Amino acid sequence: METYPLDIAAEQVVRWLVDETRMGRRSLQIRATRAYADDEIPNPQDHGLGQEEREDVTNVTAVGILEIFPTHRAEGWLLRVRVEDALGRRLPEDASVSDTPEEIELASFQDEFVLPDRGTTFVAVEADSDEAWSSFQTLLDKIRANKHAD
Repeated sequence: METYPLDIAAEQVVRWLVDETRMGRRSLQIRATRAYADDEIPNPQDHGLGQEEREDVTNVTAVGILEIFPTHRAEGWLLRVRVEDALGRRLPEDASVSDTPEEIELASFQDEFVLPDRGTTFVAVEADSDEAWSSFQTLLDKIRANKHAD
């Protein structure tokens, strides 16, 4: 399987999917998930944290993943939109966050992860073969051509 990074905005992919679904033309499978990750704070001394705090305080990142693939998986491609949004510090007494991905609706993914100036976005397609990549490029042209009226 080959991974091809794409130069397309997550917002454009999601808007296209919303439009396709609204018009009843969706022939693709969609899976959206949300998870949270606790990460150590880099250079904790730069943040004025004492030794005890350094061991307890973590950064929380929300991770949203949107996967789009053909109904017939034999076509051999998977479009993945990954958004990582740093939410801030979490103290030991704060409620813990689940690191298990939770399935969410496309609208929830859009509301939570497709926001201006929020998070880091990665859009890529995984293709099993050159034929799968060519097949996906036809869809990519449709996504890029989609104009959304606000």
